[in-house]
Amino acid sequence: MKFKYYIIFAILFIVAVGIYVYTLDSSTYTLSTPHQTQSFNLPVAIWIAMVILVFFILSLVFFLGEWIRGLLVKYNDNKDFEKITHQIIEQTNKKTFTKQIYKNQHFNLLSKILARFDFKPDCNTPKSSYLKIDKLFDIYEQIDLGNTQDLKKYDPSCDNAFFIKNTCNKIQKDLKFALEVLASDLGIDLKKYAFIHVMQKGSDKEIQKALELSQAFLDKEMSKELFIAYSQNRTTLDRESIAQACTKAGYCQNDYLKLARESKPFLSPDVWLKLFEYLADKNENAEKSYLYVLLDLEMIDLVNERLSRHSKNEFLIVNAYLDLKKLDKNYPLEIFFG
Repeated sequence: MKFKYYIIFAILFIVAVGIYVYTLDSSTYTLSTPHQTQSFNLPVAIWIAMVILVFFILSLVFFLGEWIRGLLVKYNDNKDFEKITHQIIEQTNKKTFTKQIYKNQHFNLLSKILARFDFKPDCNTPKSSYLKIDKLFDIYEQIDLGNTQDLKKYDPSCDNAFFIKNTCNKIQKDLKFALEVLASDLGIDLKKYAFIHVMQKGSDKEIQKALELSQAFLDKEMSKELFIAYSQNRTTLDRESIAQACTKAGYCQNDYLKLARESKPFLSPDVWLKLFEYLADKNENAEKSYLYVLLDLEMIDLVNERLSRHSKNEFLIVNAYLDLKKLDKNYPLEIFFG
């Protein structure tokens, strides 16, 4: 029953009872107050109506208290719901959450249950109609589309998939930010991504800065991108820097050989020759790649001179190629260096 209907009913009931009692007994009753000379003389019907009115007022106080209690319960439940959704958002973004105190024990139990799960957002699901969650998913969708978003509010962990994707989006759009990533304490994968992007899109100054910041974690893939930038004349780095990068990346004999074969289309014969000669002089792992370059350029005398520095069994495949060539049996060089 609505509260206003109860009030109207109570008033009509009091009036009806008063009229009915008055028709039965129209006499009066005098009420004296204790320790005072005052007294009140009213019809009996009025006294009965006043008693019912007092009961009505007390019932209003009771209902008001219940109404206030209901408001408090609703308020606490809403706050607890907010805490639960905040826990879900935190677990999604950083796999940990801030422990909260709940008024409703069911929410407290639900929090403990959710703490045992690992949440992964699915952007292909319908909207929840809850603003905070749907807003977060809108951000995720924008990140998936390649746009950059401000995630500071959510404080995601460095291994969060959307944090990584968002950082990659920023790197693609801003080479200055890519250099900041290289100087930060973010994960190696993000630093490698930043380095490769600078190698592919950066200016000479940016390439040299990226190389300076990446000395501690330079690997083969990164060195390859550096070499491509060098071979395309997009950087003024010298051969010594390239040699040091290859050494730091732990290049083996096959890595140098692959580098020689892949760089051939980008370098002039003279630059190609001098570069791999320098690499071979700096690192014995590059010797086979230099022999490959010499053979490809038909510089047989230099090949023989180079082989004289090594034992006869060290480069048997090269000796086999030379022996066949002396017999006028020409085979593709790639067969021997495949």
